[in-house]
Amino acid sequence: MKALNYIRVVLVEPTHPGNIGATARAMANMGVKQLALVNPGEFPSPVATRRAAGADSILENAGVFRRLEDAIADCALVFGTTSRSRSIEWPSLVPWEAMSRAGEHAGHSRVAILFGRESSGLTNEELDCCHCMVHIPASPEFGSLNLASAVMVMLYELRKALETGAGKMTRVNPESRATARDLQHLYRHLNQVLNKIEFTSGRSTTLMRKIVRMFNRIHPYEQEVNILRGILSSIESSLENPLKKEEKR
Repeated sequence: MKALNYIRVVLVEPTHPGNIGATARAMANMGVKQLALVNPGEFPSPVATRRAAGADSILENAGVFRRLEDAIADCALVFGTTSRSRSIEWPSLVPWEAMSRAGEHAGHSRVAILFGRESSGLTNEELDCCHCMVHIPASPEFGSLNLASAVMVMLYELRKALETGAGKMTRVNPESRATARDLQHLYRHLNQVLNKIEFTSGRSTTLMRKIVRMFNRIHPYEQEVNILRGILSSIESSLENPLKKEEKR
């Protein structure tokens, strides 16, 4: 399936190389080839190779990154898996809903599926990079899944969606969705301007997170992000040159 070539599995700070290998095996089972590792505890590793059980090419071609932002920079749709509830509500989907949506995008834009640390999962800051949070339903008495098992659940739902047509690829829009890199630039620029106009002064520390969540929910196009950044640049220019603004009147 061509769409599977647009899917990237991202493991954030995996501590055990065996889980990396088992993840590669699960990916090979489901036909997904792109693996990205963010600050892995030990990689490459013979333990990972043994657990991959023949999925060596996925390990050999895996991208290793120091920052999550770099691992997903070219992705237009990012999902973050979590087993914990959060104090700030993110848009949340169950696996089949999320992977049906992934299937609609795969084929004309890259999609990332994030998996966090074995012990603590993804941080709130890392979820800020995601358009949606995905929760895998499990027993409340024992809800923590093995990393590779969680990967297999998600990729199985993805493959099922593609095979049944639930995740049928949508017609390519002439406008491209903003990538994670585009959005990170926007958020930094926006935060910079808000600080300059003292909008954030005395406000809740979660304000920026709520703004990020709003834009992630909207999932803007690249051109829309460029327009917003142009507006922000104009505001900065007016702040730096207030006399010029008066002269134009």
